[in-house]
Amino acid sequence: MLAAAVLILLAGCTGGGHSAPTGGTTTTPPTGRSRVLPVRVVLPQLEHFVEQERGLTFKRPVKVQLLGRKAFVAKLDEGQKKPKASEVEKETAVLASLGLISPHVDLVRAFRTATDAGTLGFYSFKTKRLYVRGTRATPGVRAVLTHELTHALTDQWFGLRRKGLNKGNLELQTGFTALTEGDAERTRVAYEHTLSPADRRIAQREEGGNSKPPPVPRVVLELIGFPYAVGPRFVDALVTQGGLAELNNAYRHPPTSSEQLIDPQTYFSRDQPKHVAKPRADGPIVDHGDLGLIGLLLMLEHRLDRPTSGRAVIGWGGDEFTAWRAGDHRWCLRDTVVMDYGAALSALAGALTQWAAKSGGLAHVEQVGSSVTFRTCSG
Repeated sequence: MLAAAVLILLAGCTGGGHSAPTGGTTTTPPTGRSRVLPVRVVLPQLEHFVEQERGLTFKRPVKVQLLGRKAFVAKLDEGQKKPKASEVEKETAVLASLGLISPHVDLVRAFRTATDAGTLGFYSFKTKRLYVRGTRATPGVRAVLTHELTHALTDQWFGLRRKGLNKGNLELQTGFTALTEGDAERTRVAYEHTLSPADRRIAQREEGGNSKPPPVPRVVLELIGFPYAVGPRFVDALVTQGGLAELNNAYRHPPTSSEQLIDPQTYFSRDQPKHVAKPRADGPIVDHGDLGLIGLLLMLEHRLDRPTSGRAVIGWGGDEFTAWRAGDHRWCLRDTVVMDYGAALSALAGALTQWAAKSGGLAHVEQVGSSVTFRTCSG
């Protein structure tokens, strides 16, 4: 799945986030700024807030390590396992073939530049420890801690480090990540609603809400942001459907596709992705897998308007791609997509034809029948 690129390139990185509960960390004036206290002082209040918001209690204390800026960055880098060259080529091949990046982009640097910007704290699934930059519990730090404490809490109850989750169908990893981030974001948002307007503005500024995007390809920001954008809406749908019990149950039965994340009704109806045969390659195979609904959507939006792209992927049933090496820093990809019904197939085929026409000859729709197959190459 295309959105899994960030998960492979940043394997082991546990992110810095956001979150919220019902108890507040200090006595907050109705409209003014609260007094900034040490992190160690506010942690028990934040833990209680997270427990109240999630309806779960910590089984054991969360280990917390407060670090200076340099030590924090070093710890963050330490958690970002360097990907193998073959993994980098796989993701470069897919994204470049789809026209989403230049074949010469340093993807590892791009993802890390975007991820490291403004991180205030993160929870490590590996060490079971929460790392915090600095010792002052500013509004932004408090909000981030509620997000990361939610990860720690759900890790204790359900286990978040699931080895092999992304093998075979990479959309499984995307679905699980969106679930966990959506859950933690739900807590952060709830917590920020307990802050005064002044503290809320400070928190949003500290979390980078008003900062200039880092100089990386747009698709990098879209892939990193996808779990945070779609996850909260998916989690809200779960809670609306069956309360916190439904949310907890989702950790036992996670979403299996980006379609289920974007359209939760397909999750509730257990609409599983259809099997699609691997298409042929015209050279040495670099990678194969599924683009998923979100991968197709990002690809189409790169050349078509958003409404046309959005309508084209409704009814996605499943897909499978094969990417191959076509020269030095040049790759191609062939993808076969099945849809749930005939009208959806016609809409996708029409949008793909428009998309290919704007590729400068790099993309072609090859076959339309019970499925649609297209071929595209990097420039």
